[in-house]
Amino acid sequence: MKTPYLKKRYKFLIGIFALIFIILFTAPRLTRWYLVKHCHELIGRNLEIKKIRVNYFTGTLRAYGIKLYESDSKTVFVSFNLLKVKLDYLPLLKNEIHVKSISLDDPFAEVLQNNNKFNFSDLTASDSAIVVKDTVPSKPTKYIINNIKINRGYVKYTDILLDHTIALNKLDLLIPGFTWNSDSTNLDINFRFVEGGGFYSNLEINQADSTYSVNLKLDSLNLGIIEPYVQSNMHISALHGYLTNDIKIRGNMRSIMQLTVSGINHIYDFSMTDALNRKVLSFKDLTVDIKNIQPDKNIVNLNSVTLDEPVILFEMIDSTNNWMTLMKQSGSVPGDSVSHKSDSTSSITGTYTYSKLQINGGKILFADKTLRYPFEYTLNNIKLESIPVAASKDRYSFNISSGLNGTGTVELKTTLSLTDFNNMDLALNIGQFRMKDVDAYFKHYFGFPVTGGIMNFKTDNKIRPESLISDNALYFRKFTLDKSLKTKVEYHVPLRLALGILSDKDGIVDLKAPVETKGKDVKVKYLGRIILKIIGNLFVKAAVSPFNLLSSSYKVDPATLQEIRLPFLETAPDEKNLKSIDIIADILSKKPALNLDVYYCADPAKVIDSLARIMTLQEYCRSNKISESAALSLADSTIIKYMRTRPAADVLKGDSNLTILCRNYIGRAKIEAILDSVKTLQINFITNYLSHDKEIPAERFKIIPVAPDTIKPSGNWPALKTYFTAGN
Repeated sequence: MKTPYLKKRYKFLIGIFALIFIILFTAPRLTRWYLVKHCHELIGRNLEIKKIRVNYFTGTLRAYGIKLYESDSKTVFVSFNLLKVKLDYLPLLKNEIHVKSISLDDPFAEVLQNNNKFNFSDLTASDSAIVVKDTVPSKPTKYIINNIKINRGYVKYTDILLDHTIALNKLDLLIPGFTWNSDSTNLDINFRFVEGGGFYSNLEINQADSTYSVNLKLDSLNLGIIEPYVQSNMHISALHGYLTNDIKIRGNMRSIMQLTVSGINHIYDFSMTDALNRKVLSFKDLTVDIKNIQPDKNIVNLNSVTLDEPVILFEMIDSTNNWMTLMKQSGSVPGDSVSHKSDSTSSITGTYTYSKLQINGGKILFADKTLRYPFEYTLNNIKLESIPVAASKDRYSFNISSGLNGTGTVELKTTLSLTDFNNMDLALNIGQFRMKDVDAYFKHYFGFPVTGGIMNFKTDNKIRPESLISDNALYFRKFTLDKSLKTKVEYHVPLRLALGILSDKDGIVDLKAPVETKGKDVKVKYLGRIILKIIGNLFVKAAVSPFNLLSSSYKVDPATLQEIRLPFLETAPDEKNLKSIDIIADILSKKPALNLDVYYCADPAKVIDSLARIMTLQEYCRSNKISESAALSLADSTIIKYMRTRPAADVLKGDSNLTILCRNYIGRAKIEAILDSVKTLQINFITNYLSHDKEIPAERFKIIPVAPDTIKPSGNWPALKTYFTAGN
């Protein structure tokens, strides 16, 4: 009786175990069947699972060949070959979930973005079901997850609007340990970009104090992956380059801005090409060594910034430049017509420092297409070095040098504060500048082609708030301009004449232009304008008022050089006026770029009347045997009485004016003949005096015997009006 009872009990236990075995055996298979069959009801997508297996003794779950499709049920959205999860059962008794390891082999994911919609947007749609909160407090569950691994991952992102794809392959992820509500978390990520470059990241989180530390490393990341995003804001055709960095970020999760960034960044072999397939920017290497950056305190401390072999293309086009045209216009917000003015009383405080700023082997390709003539210029071998000034807080020294179109050089030295540009010392030195290089500007603005010349320029400036002391020296050697093109110009300035006046016999122009000024307009941005205005005024003054400038060297009145008074009946000028001719001859000798135009001028009526009186007095003196000086004190009536007693008295009837009587007495024809004869003798004298006595080449001066009506002497005498002109 006892044995059958035992057998029945064993059979029951065996049945229980068999049922459990069947449940455990079929559970993963039924789960797979249910998920695949009801996937549309659950997530609205097709789901494919090859098999699910569970090892209940080791707590290991394996899922093979999982594929989640797009909403079109044809395209794979996410897939992986194997998902493996290993659990530890015992911690479940302590309300802890302890995952020993999670691994995902060969995962694939493709993310598509179309404007602000993604191919997973339907999966993240909000659930309208009301969630009933559990009001019974419970002890929080502790999660411990170790050894999270992703092996050989492939992630593909495509922006449909930009028609651009970024792909990550060989994506490996390792999280040694992750514990929520306790201790710390470590996260390692490592993957390669299909376009080139690798990424490594290490994250450490201390959950006790919410601090974290991130180490980010990029290895030769191909910057071409951001090309479409740059193209959405700029008119460029290509962007190339590589980024390598090693950055450390430390911060606090409770405050986003409370962080510190340090590390090194390298961008190398960079180039950006505009829509015309021209490189507008390129450089060999840019290195930024960050000591620390603290955004919450506005602190930026850099160890060094080094830029090697940068090349910039800069073009002036109409009223803009090629860099402005690169930028795409952003749409304005409709209805937002209110302008917002910044608060002038607010200021941003912080610390911005660097230990060294350096540029090596730079080049700027400059072209000005606003002119009527083509202009291209190259600043080559640009070097810049800037370091802190040891004795001054917040001040830096800058040493900048460059070649000028392959011939000249420019060097700039300055010390300044990065926060106050109106308190600085600045020295600029330009040497061996080839004037022919700026031929296009002289033709456009003044109408004179440049035929040669070298310029040196030096300026030393002390700029202080509302004051400027500037010493400027300008030197030209053999600076020459061709004859005017007779075309449209912007400014009508006789520059050739100005150069001739300012140049010495060796073709040297050596000018000093000190400037000392005060006022609110004294700012560093106006420095060039102030200096150019002073120097420009010297050229304008030389061209417009040449005698004022030239006479100062001889300490004579400019008027004595502009008009040479001639005697009525003598061939040569008197001693005083002959001295003026000597000075003019000396000017021509010392300034070979000048020529001289001399106009013989006289007011015919006044000269005839004056000469008639002189000749009448001379006849009276001879007749009465008195000196001419004594005749000057004679009364007009005495002279009239004398003329009326002469044989030609019949021509004097009816007149009582001495001037008219003298003119009629001598005879106009006779006077004019004498004047013409004397004029010829005087012109011949001046010509011979300049060419023989003073050895001035005949082609350097020209005497015009008949002056235009606009040129008149200042008195009743004949005179020579002199005008300096530019030489051939």
